[in-house]
Amino acid sequence: FEEHIKEEHNMWHYLCFIVLVKVKDSTEYTGPESYVAEMIRERNLDWFPRMRAMSLVSSDSEGEQNELRNLQEKLESTMKLVTNLSGQLSELKDQMTEQRKQKQRIGLLGHPPHMNVNPQQPA
Repeated sequence: FEEHIKEEHNMWHYLCFIVLVKVKDSTEYTGPESYVAEMIRERNLDWFPRMRAMSLVSSDSEGEQNELRNLQEKLESTMKLVTNLSGQLSELKDQMTEQRKQKQRIGLLGHPPHMNVNPQQPA
């Protein structure tokens, strides 16, 4: 911003421009000089840049573009991570299902149907 003030919107340049408009014959004004002369007569400072400049807007735009690129990269990285984790979760689920089947086959999870776990007492 400091360089912007020194190079593009130097206050002394504006002062010189105002003096030029004051001393120059109004019949020789350029378009911008006519506009500024009228604004000065009306004591209207809308012609004077306050917290706005094309160069600052373009640098803001570049900053936004960089931020968008960074966000896009983070999103892609996150998507890869989610895909990887989903695959691992699916593999883990398959492994657990297979282990459960194996345990059922060897009778660790359930009792075979011919064994009576809760024998009922005759009444």
